[in-house]
Amino acid sequence: MIAASKKRLDRKGFTLVEVIVTILATAIMGAIFINYMGTAMSQSTRAIEHVRGEAEAEATIEWIVADYVFEMNKNYATAVDYATALTNIKKYIEQDKRYGGNVSAGYVIFDSNGNEAADTSGNNHTLKVAVAAAGNDLTTLLTKSRTETQNPAVPF
Repeated sequence: MIAASKKRLDRKGFTLVEVIVTILATAIMGAIFINYMGTAMSQSTRAIEHVRGEAEAEATIEWIVADYVFEMNKNYATAVDYATALTNIKKYIEQDKRYGGNVSAGYVIFDSNGNEAADTSGNNHTLKVAVAAAGNDLTTLLTKSRTETQNPAVPF
């Protein structure tokens, strides 16, 4: 009797049920992993699209500001006539589409609480320029920044 029971205990290997359960568990985990990796792979390019869109928007804002500074400095006698510069930049945005279709501009005012409102009178001349981008939209305010009619000093 002792030899027969020892023979049963010394068997090595897996039963058919254990093998089937292991294969099923591996298949389920594999399906979950494939599903997760597929979603992660399809969304991995969004970060690149956001960075590219934001870089393009930043370049557009820099171009608008450079054009604004150019308009301000066209003639040193009228360099403080920022209303003309703003009007020209607004015209470029609305009519010429120089900066692309993702740019909008409008005159704004701010009340004592800091709330923004449209400037319908046109007396304030603060131009809000917004550039739509993938990820984040960029906004800048163009206002009177020079008070002298002399040419600005050029830093070396």
